[in-house]
Amino acid sequence: MEEVSDLVNAAIKAANNAYAPYSKFKVGCAIRASSGKIYTGCNVENVSYPVGTCAEAGAIAAMVNGGDNKIDEILVYADSGILISPCGACRQRIVEFSDKNTRVYLSNKDGVQKIIEVEDLLPYCFREF
Repeated sequence: MEEVSDLVNAAIKAANNAYAPYSKFKVGCAIRASSGKIYTGCNVENVSYPVGTCAEAGAIAAMVNGGDNKIDEILVYADSGILISPCGACRQRIVEFSDKNTRVYLSNKDGVQKIIEVEDLLPYCFREF
């Protein structure tokens, strides 16, 4: 696997801050923007499940707030032994700020398990690369 330990560490730190009292399932996300800056987000649950926030959405919001608008690499980390991938809404969010060279890393407690290109994350998305 490629060296992305800085993203892994940032995503783990973010997951440790997750607010997940209902699912007990913590997720962290780290983005390396085209500027080189790293932005993070964590899942934030709510007793009314539909109004919770995904880690990816939080990281993207932090990136935009930080003045960046292009994802070079994004890593999604589950504080679990299972491997997860972004939900459909977050896949579209990721595509919005990516190009065809954006890499997506899926990680869990065992490390990075999968690397995919953003085109494979959401085929037939609402944007042409």
